[in-house]
Amino acid sequence: MYVHMGYLLTRVEGKIGSPEKPLSDLGLISYRSYWKDVLLDYLCNRSGSTLSIKDVSQEMAIYSYDIVSTLQALGMMKYWKGKHIVLKKQDVLDDYEERIKRRGTFPKIDETCLRWIPFVPTQTNESP
Repeated sequence: MYVHMGYLLTRVEGKIGSPEKPLSDLGLISYRSYWKDVLLDYLCNRSGSTLSIKDVSQEMAIYSYDIVSTLQALGMMKYWKGKHIVLKKQDVLDDYEERIKRRGTFPKIDETCLRWIPFVPTQTNESP
């Protein structure tokens, strides 16, 4: 839930976020679990046959390296002829949808209720 909130705030700022690196083993497990859920949800609910990691990164506010590493961990990324190719592995998507049916989706924050304005420091002409 906290990870989702952090990415929501990052998206509202119009930025792309990533956790501070290096991640601990437990931190990597936590973030990878979140990235996996939101990426699989995204892939299950999108139409079209082409996918740009850059577009997904901007839309989800997740650093592209984190998207690529998660897709690689899922076996859904291949490097072919000098390009990264996202593979639509229907068995992975079906397993995710079955898991969602059993346990429900991960808790989401109602973005329409967010009332937050990013902090913008003011500049002063005073010198220390």
